[in-house]
Order: sequence, then structure tokens, then C-alpha cells
Amino acid sequence: MEINWTYVACAALFAGPFFIWLGGRKGEAIFDAEQMPESALWGYFLILIGGWGVLAQWANPSDLFFVIMLVAAVMALVARLMGYKAKGGDKALPSWAAFGFSNALVLALIGLGKTFVVEPMQIPSSSMRPGLVIGDFILVNKFNYGLRVPFLNEPVIAIHHPQRGDVVVFRYPEDPKQNFIKRLIGLPGDKIDYHNKLLTINGESIASNPVGEYKDKSGNRLNDNGSRVDESYNFQAVPIVMAETFNNKPHQTLNTPGKTTLNPYDVASFDHKENCKYDDDGSGFACTIPQGHYLMLGDNRDDSRDSRYWGFVREDQLVGKAFMIWMNFHDPARIGTTIK
Repeated sequence: MEINWTYVACAALFAGPFFIWLGGRKGEAIFDAEQMPESALWGYFLILIGGWGVLAQWANPSDLFFVIMLVAAVMALVARLMGYKAKGGDKALPSWAAFGFSNALVLALIGLGKTFVVEPMQIPSSSMRPGLVIGDFILVNKFNYGLRVPFLNEPVIAIHHPQRGDVVVFRYPEDPKQNFIKRLIGLPGDKIDYHNKLLTINGESIASNPVGEYKDKSGNRLNDNGSRVDESYNFQAVPIVMAETFNNKPHQTLNTPGKTTLNPYDVASFDHKENCKYDDDGSGFACTIPQGHYLMLGDNRDDSRDSRYWGFVREDQLVGKAFMIWMNFHDPARIGTTIK
């Protein structure tokens, strides 16, 4: 059964005040912020989490997280302006002031770190197989492409520029509330040609050599979604693992025999679509990337909805560079794997 996280967020939002009420039932005055009732503490955390989850329906969750984490700091500032002290004051602290004083610094540091330095993310689909699979929890270096203003996502301080071959997290152009992950194939001004599974950039062919059939550790042949091939059927095409190299850095992709390069009927309208030409038979496409934009493809080339279908990624839609798998509950051996 799939969990509706919006309902969970609403439940947390409504449960929070109840826990705060429970914490205040004893009626004991609070003169030390660290001594606030535990139920009230959890109540405020539930309100923050619930508010984040509900508002995420209208804005990117990463930006909202930064704002939510600063709420405690605002509480502490308001309490200070009203004459309250975290400890040793003459005025008893209301629970909201105690929460602000006791949690402002920690929550603000978490918010700043997640917003500007490193953000965790879970892989939701098979589009980046074989390197990344459903269930991988990854870390994204948000500092790599520069410090960016929340909500606007404009770089304030440029650090590094994106490179071909980077595994990039970005805001999905068709729905900026969602973060997507793909491999960066084309830079601004590049001429990309992808026909019959062969990739050419600015007239130079990108080497892609077969490694073998896609299999698990036990040698079972796999489909492009990671499920085992039913050996009782003779008509299943097994993906081939391909070795591809950008900037002398190798990585692997999947190529499924029999599948076309793209389905032209699934190509949406997008900005600068006039820069691209699609073959009616689905054998390929060619694009000239406009300035300030990038072209992304999934490593699972025949099972990925990417720039072929929804267009280019703008500079202000970049989030960061994925660099490590930090957790996989189904396959702990993947923990600590560097993303290539």
C-alpha cells in the first residue's frame, strides 16, 4: 500500500498542538528553556514537519526546509525582543519561547547545511541503472555548483561549473517541485546527436563498448527495471551493459536491444524545441543546446524520461552533483559507493 505523505503531514500538523497542550497541563512555570516538557517539544517538531510536508505541495521541498529550520530562530529572536531569557530570567517562558531558545542553533545549522552544502536524496526510479538503483539513498553536493539563493536558486557565489558526465540533481522543468537525477551530456552551445544508440558531441563520437549482459551478483539476467528475466520466455531482450567515458572518467549505461532510441509521440512541447530535430521513426534526435541550458540523459538509455522528451535544464534549475550512496536497506554492500 502506497503511503499518502500529504495525509501524514496533515496528521502531524494537527497532532502538534495536542502534544503542546499535554505539555502544559501540569501548569509548571518554565524558567529554563532546556526544561520544557518533552511532549511540548515533540509537538513543535510535529508542527514544523507537518507544515513542511503540506507546503511542499506548492514549492520545492529543499527551499521550504531552509525556511522551516529557521522558524525556531525567529521564535528565539521574538522571545528575546519580548524580554524573555533562555535561562535565569524573572519571567516564566511560554513553551514556544522555550522551544526557540533550546533548538534555534541546531535547527538553523541543519537547515543551512542541507540547503547550501549537502542534501540527501532517494533514487525513485530505474532511469539511472546500472549505477543507481531504486532504494539507493545518495548525497548531493550542493556547494559544487555555487551558493544559491533559496527559491530563486540563482548562484550568488560560483564555485565550479557543471561538466559533461556529472551525475546531476536538478529541478524537473515540467514540475519544479520535484528533483530529478540524470547524467549531464551536453553543455551550453554543444551540438548533440544521438542516433541508433550512438552518441556524438560536437562531431566527436563518444566511445560506448559492450561489457556484457545485465546481471545481478548471482548471475541472474535482469530486465532494464532490475527484475529478473523470466527464462521461460524467449522473446525478452536482456539489456547490455555499456562502458562509456566522458573527460577520461568511465561509467556504465544500459542498452536494450530492439528498443528505439526514443518514442517521438511522447516528446512534449518545451522551450527552445526549435533547436532540436527528431526522426519520425524514433531512431534518434539532434539538438543544439541554447546558452544557459544543459541536456540530460538517464544511464538506462532505453528506459528513461529525460531531455529527449521534456527538453533542456536551465542553469537556475541545477541543484547539485551526486557523489555517494550513503544508504541502501536492501543491499548494504552499496553503502559508501562513489557515484561515477
